Amino acid sequence: MNHRQRLVSSFAVFISTAALTLGTASVALASDAPSQAEGTAATVEKATGTTSIAPAPASGTTIPQRSTGDAKTIAATGDAVSIALPSNNNVIGTKAGKNTTVYPGAAKATDLAIQPTTDGGLRTLAVLKNATAPREQRYDIGLPDGARLVKLNTGAVAAVTKNGTFLGGFTTPWAKDATGNPIPTSYRIDGNALIQSVQTTDSTAFPVVADPKWVNDAAKGAAMGLATGCVSGAVAGGGAGCIPGAVAGGLGGAVAGVVGGLFD
Repeated sequence: MNHRQRLVSSFAVFISTAALTLGTASVALASDAPSQAEGTAATVEKATGTTSIAPAPASGTTIPQRSTGDAKTIAATGDAVSIALPSNNNVIGTKAGKNTTVYPGAAKATDLAIQPTTDGGLRTLAVLKNATAPREQRYDIGLPDGARLVKLNTGAVAAVTKNGTFLGGFTTPWAKDATGNPIPTSYRIDGNALIQSVQTTDSTAFPVVADPKWVNDAAKGAAMGLATGCVSGAVAGGGAGCIPGAVAGGLGGAVAGVVGGLFD
């Protein structure tokens, strides 16, 4: 083999080795997202359990492909409701675990996730990975014209029309640390945005999972802090109205009138 042939042969070996190395690196990078999603799904499902995860979303409910999209669901009245995730980054969702869609790194030190639930609801979750993660997560809620969010003394938040008809709502909030211990958490309302605050300390074991869950059935929601709570805070005239608890007695998915005065 002459000198030129040896150079050509050596260059071909170099190119082949480089291609193999790049190919291996590409496979590793491609596998990073699923493995991270599996890890987050395991964390989330440890906190939520798996028995309430539905194999597919309820009719009319869609889970966004990207973290910047809206989750869409249906109100008790049949109206459309949207839930925007608290995402700063445009991340593709990956299904992992039993049926948890995970958006790794969707916000600072935070993974986001969505689960369809067996009661026809939708669970949105924030996974705070360490102490640098934001302590508040803002979910912008798209409601029918004239509807609004109302905080109840159970800590839950109901969505109601102007005349007080129950649309659905977010059940009493919870958050858990890495050991499964509860972390203090609460909702506040800013217009039609639901903001969940999580109170961590220097001793908190991360990751922390927090869970706003939407349900649109008053009978099911009643067991989770909806449809039986009193409206918290001062209402016009100083009174605080209670959403009727007699859902099982014939109100079905509608809660009439009591919170209608909030819009007067």
